[in-house]
Amino acid sequence: MKKLAIGCGIALLLTGMAAAGVAYYVYRQVGSAFTQFAELGKVPDLERGVRNQERFAPPPSQELTASQVAKLIQVQSSVRQQLGERMKAFEAKYRDLAEKKDATYSDAPALLRAYSDLASTWLEGKRTQIEALNEAGLSLEEYRWIRDQSYRAIGMAYVDFDIGRIVDAARRGVSPSTSGELRGSTEPAGPVSNRALTQPVKQQLTDNVALASFGL
Repeated sequence: MKKLAIGCGIALLLTGMAAAGVAYYVYRQVGSAFTQFAELGKVPDLERGVRNQERFAPPPSQELTASQVAKLIQVQSSVRQQLGERMKAFEAKYRDLAEKKDATYSDAPALLRAYSDLASTWLEGKRTQIEALNEAGLSLEEYRWIRDQSYRAIGMAYVDFDIGRIVDAARRGVSPSTSGELRGSTEPAGPVSNRALTQPVKQQLTDNVALASFGL
């Protein structure tokens, strides 16, 4: 039940947004919230620093490789190590947000403003992620796919509230419809081989779910 609780609040929030048909209103409010921490506007430029910009085509089998799982853990570990003690505050904020059971679509702008103090920590995490991706030779697209498949394999759901995608959408003047999607799974899913590959690192993936939820 705990795994169901993590992220369900945000999932309800975002589902409510879609159901109410007010995505544009919320998007406009979110855009104004970002003016409080303009440094986040640099995120799309930072992400262009990922050397591997090739489009990633997932295999039809949806099977991970041992190398891909190892690289995911490598990147997450680099970010976690760089954040150090600040990771505790980061995780606490994530739990507060994820467990907000009474969230509705109208909460989204206020929540972003409330969590604006995460901006500097998140930005440092993003810079570290980009360095680690370059070391691993991964594109962001492939990394996100590996992350999703890995959390599906261990049966952990999370909401992909990727700040980088939201900022990029705001800069381009479009509604960030690709952000806030439910990822992973509430039960082990996907190819059996993926479950075997991720089982040895299940605890690390579980510990890093806050990073995954915020696009790191």
